[in-house]
Amino acid sequence: MIGSIRWNFIVGGVAFIFTFLLSMSSNIWLTTFLRSLYSFVFLFVLVFGFRYLLGTFAGLNGLPVLDNETSDAEEGKGTAVDALTPDEEEELHHLLKQSMNANGASPGVEFSPLNPPKLTTKGVAGPEDLAQVVRRMSEE
Repeated sequence: MIGSIRWNFIVGGVAFIFTFLLSMSSNIWLTTFLRSLYSFVFLFVLVFGFRYLLGTFAGLNGLPVLDNETSDAEEGKGTAVDALTPDEEEELHHLLKQSMNANGASPGVEFSPLNPPKLTTKGVAGPEDLAQVVRRMSEE
């Protein structure tokens, strides 16, 4: 859940006051108070559900708050991307060469497409062969 229970009390209190003011002129004070209490409880619970949905399905619950004094280095990993591209084209070319060498490919190797073997079908079976297959299958 995101936020705090303070939001539940704020929304419930606003609903209580709004309902109390609107029904005060047409009802006795006990009925007005009871209906205002019902609206407070209903919206208090409804805000719990809304906060749960926002925290669970919108993904707003899983983002940790980072501060500079955290001792655990693993706490904020994966929440931010620090992407940096080199300014010069030569640096980029040098980095690409290094990555090719790290992957096991030498810089002078050219691309060659994969040539898989061709798929072939067996010759068409005659009616006698098909009858033999059906006989064998019916015996088993």
